Amino acid sequence: MKPQFHLPLTTRPEASSFAIIENAVQFSLHQGADLVASLAAARRHGHEAADTYSDDDEFQADRFDRDVAAQLVRHLRQRAERVGLDIRLVPTDAQAMSTTIPLAEFSRAYDVTILENTELARPIIESLVFDSGRPLLLVPSGDFYGRIDNIAIAWDGSATAARGASSAYPMIQSATKATVIRVGAAAFRNCDLIDRYVDALGHSGLEVALAAVHSDGEDVTTIIQDTAIECHADLLIAGAYGHTKLREALVGGVTRGLLDNLRIPALLSH
Repeated sequence: MKPQFHLPLTTRPEASSFAIIENAVQFSLHQGADLVASLAAARRHGHEAADTYSDDDEFQADRFDRDVAAQLVRHLRQRAERVGLDIRLVPTDAQAMSTTIPLAEFSRAYDVTILENTELARPIIESLVFDSGRPLLLVPSGDFYGRIDNIAIAWDGSATAARGASSAYPMIQSATKATVIRVGAAAFRNCDLIDRYVDALGHSGLEVALAAVHSDGEDVTTIIQDTAIECHADLLIAGAYGHTKLREALVGGVTRGLLDNLRIPALLSH
């Protein structure tokens, strides 16, 4: 079976970048996956699809959407053809896909959804994490090589962390090295469990290292990313939103910190 990766392309509230297209192509290529791109050029709220508009601004906005969409599709096809990657373009209903829930539902058909981490994309990112039931590969702005040889796993022994690690399989089939990161109090709990987990990873064929680090009042998210980067990890795996949705909105957490300042590609799942 070939993994099926999903790349949502949008024109609003901001246009997808050429960088996320390049990243999605490279990640799919190196993981031996097919790439499915969904595209919806959303019109302004409250307007139905039509060939003409009485308001010239609306007409210009619609034409802009179509022009941007055409550029994105052309770039995607050119990049995929150049590297010999199989892609499928799936058009979606613009009005329906302008809301976050339908996009999350659409993403359930695929193994991983790939999205760029931007402020305007935050509602889409959170909806995909909460409502898709599938892992989200969140990528910082900029280009990344795409090969995943060395992974970092944020581990606190929780069921959320375990699900996050398990859901990463479609993205880490080519990995040879892993660093398990424990921060703060988690480094002193579940010693038997962490030993079992490291042992299991080792038997799976990975070269495994354990990084038990202390926060000392520092931001936990910063420590996790710093450790992953110092270990030369290509991907950070983290279970997302270990608290309830309301509590997470109030107190933040590691996931919120990643969304605020993501410096390494991260695979998130809830």
